Amino acid sequence: MFKGLIVVVFTSLFSLSTFAAFVGPGATSIQTVTVKEAIELADDSKVALQGSLVKQTSAEHYLFKDQSGEVMVEIDPEDFPHVTVTPEDKVRITGEVDSDWSETKIDVEYLELLK
Repeated sequence: MFKGLIVVVFTSLFSLSTFAAFVGPGATSIQTVTVKEAIELADDSKVALQGSLVKQTSAEHYLFKDQSGEVMVEIDPEDFPHVTVTPEDKVRITGEVDSDWSETKIDVEYLELLK
């Protein structure tokens, strides 16, 4: 029983650390940019965008839109929160720019439903 408890506690702490962040002096923050600005950034640049998921195009791909334009985003199932998101909902996505020779998309690491 004790061994099982250790596994549960360790697993819980490990999963919570994924969403932990330091806020205060010296903290590095990711600046919120527009779609237009994001697609001009270098590959692997960290970004945050606010807008809406317009539609799902495949299992992990969605069309994201803000006031400046649209971009494809990739959201792995484990990074999608356990909430319902509609095209009318405003969300904040945090991730990195994924550019190759034919397209630029955003690889989402965190999605937050805004109120």
